[in-house]
Amino acid sequence: MIGLKRGTVKLSSDHIRWEKLFEKEKQLLTATLDNTIDIEHVGSTAIPNVPAKPIIDIMIGFSKMRQAKEIYKILSEMGYKDRGEQGVFERRLFVKGAEDNRTHYLHVTKKNSGFWIEHILFRDYLRQHKDARDEYGELKKQLEKEYSDNRKQYTKEKADYIQKIIIRAKKLL
Repeated sequence: MIGLKRGTVKLSSDHIRWEKLFEKEKQLLTATLDNTIDIEHVGSTAIPNVPAKPIIDIMIGFSKMRQAKEIYKILSEMGYKDRGEQGVFERRLFVKGAEDNRTHYLHVTKKNSGFWIEHILFRDYLRQHKDARDEYGELKKQLEKEYSDNRKQYTKEKADYIQKIIIRAKKLL
């Protein structure tokens, strides 16, 4: 399954399919955009054995944000809707899919910005640490039960755990 109604939470585990969908989208983005970018699969769909909302999170990193601004129109032509910064410093969000079946989140940022580094650290730490991965998965399942119709609160409730993992990951650098 891919896609989810905006504002809702429904977790599943289809990581093999999600990885294939990411690779397909990455190929499309790479073929359409300048080759000087870096494209990463982030979020829970990029972490095997962690339940996730079936929305593919993709992060595109540029050496300069000026480069990113040049692609906003191209992304729109590819079916991505520009949602602006959404209150997140160093990132511009694009979404793909109708509101009742959102399929992709595309985070555009400067490569090696704080936003970039924290997303990579979080993903990689959970990929490498089963105990943290299992703990995060259980937290997500609990929050899904409580906030299935309130994605904003679901996301807010995960924030402390995510920060805890980022802090752990930074200590390993």
